[in-house]
Amino acid sequence: MFNKLLLITILLSGSIYAKDSFSSERFLGIEAGYSTIKSTSIIEKSTKQKGVEFGFRLGAKNEKWRTTISAHYFDKKGQSYLKSMLQFDRFVWSSLYETDNIIFKPYIGAHVGWVNYTNEINQATDGFIYGGQAGITWNVIQEIDFEFGYRYSISDISRVNDISGFVFGINYLY
Repeated sequence: MFNKLLLITILLSGSIYAKDSFSSERFLGIEAGYSTIKSTSIIEKSTKQKGVEFGFRLGAKNEKWRTTISAHYFDKKGQSYLKSMLQFDRFVWSSLYETDNIIFKPYIGAHVGWVNYTNEINQATDGFIYGGQAGITWNVIQEIDFEFGYRYSISDISRVNDISGFVFGINYLY
């Protein structure tokens, strides 16, 4: 119970900070990725399941930082998870080569959140998730950002070793 209250407090304070600090650069986005979940089955056998993950996100950004609240869903051959995360990214640099207003921004970041994992026999478990991500965003038109990145997450759930994957996202800036 304490862990869930702590997570909710972190998410709310992060969203309030993002609203106050980045009110002019908010975004709403969707993402799809190819993820791998490494887990341990009920008979203590290591398993690896690969599949498509879908997600939605809401965030704010400025020239150097981006804060995002996101939710993701994965379901493949009896293993599924629903995770929600608070992500903090630091833009490393903006591209020096700018033509037609296309700007490339590599980033590196960290995330913390909550995950609900269901194994192959429908046993559901909740836990924390944390990790890091890196990638690149490019602004093609003024209102649209495209993003490609890699995310690696570790969970405190005993049956889940790690979750990793490549993600492609589209953000609408408003």
